[in-house]
Amino acid sequence: MMNSTTSDIKTMIGQMIMVGLRGTSPDDAKYFFRSLNGLTIGGVILYDQNVTTSPPSSHNILSPEQVKDFNEALQSFSPTPLLIGIDQEGGQVNRLKEKYGFPQSNSWAKLGLLNDIVETQSCATRTASTLSKNGFNLNFAPILDLSLNPDSFIAKKERCFSNNPVSVSTHAELFILSHLAQNVVPVCKHFPGQGSAGRDTHVGIADVTETWSETELIPYQTLIDNDCIPAIMTSHIFHQQMDPELPATLSSKILTNLLRKKMGFDGVIISDDPQMGAIANHYDLKTIIRLMIRAGVDIFCFGNNLAFDPDIVQKVHSTIVELLNEGSITIAQIKKSYKQIMNLKTMIGLV
Repeated sequence: MMNSTTSDIKTMIGQMIMVGLRGTSPDDAKYFFRSLNGLTIGGVILYDQNVTTSPPSSHNILSPEQVKDFNEALQSFSPTPLLIGIDQEGGQVNRLKEKYGFPQSNSWAKLGLLNDIVETQSCATRTASTLSKNGFNLNFAPILDLSLNPDSFIAKKERCFSNNPVSVSTHAELFILSHLAQNVVPVCKHFPGQGSAGRDTHVGIADVTETWSETELIPYQTLIDNDCIPAIMTSHIFHQQMDPELPATLSSKILTNLLRKKMGFDGVIISDDPQMGAIANHYDLKTIIRLMIRAGVDIFCFGNNLAFDPDIVQKVHSTIVELLNEGSITIAQIKKSYKQIMNLKTMIGLV
């Protein structure tokens, strides 16, 4: 059984959970935390559209004033300081849209075509400032995926900067530093590289065994060596030579052996949404959680938008406790992730 003490471990478990929620108002924020019945979480992720309805309906973001009030309420009702995250890459993956009253943002691909350091710096600074003043402290960007397949899901949405790893590294570093200057965590994605994938991992498995190249690691290695990556998001891609059994998000060979040990990354590892088809269609929740923890994932980002589960926080909490009690994972693994997360929150002045 858990010890050390049980309440402390449950608090640590909570810090590993980032989740999407429904609502737009302070009352919605209050209701959300009441519904957790005393459980804590480490963060939330906001979206502008609820994609479970047809057509998509409003989700969390209506205007700058509304989302700022909502984020302030989320922080005030949370028992612990929250990471409040968003996908604000620019272009098509842009939750804070002009139509809601936010500044215009260029896609990462457009900035790649311009290949202008001044323009990238300007856009990154504007994005980081917009996030900070509206209560966000984490951005799931920049994308380090190389533009290797023009038909890939990533490239079609203009999310890749270029196919040149040196250019990607240079401009991504500007993006990262601009965010850190505003106390916004930039999360580089999607490790170990999704630019060659021919299939969308939202839908199913994307096997990159025949298309992936080691050059896709260059931006990560460069920025790790420059000591400027605080957090990395995993990809759900599958590569038979890297791991013949598991996709990257669930693979200790990829996240621990490659990213941690070989490449020297010592920041926070965040999963891409485990509710995506590449994971959820092939593994049950208990297996997903067990494999992610064993692989070295620190934060599980359940977007709760592709498929909404109002009890997802309770389910993840209880699943981790069950795994601990049966010895499938260890308290040491939970403590290690907790330390990483708290270091990240300290870095941006959140705790």
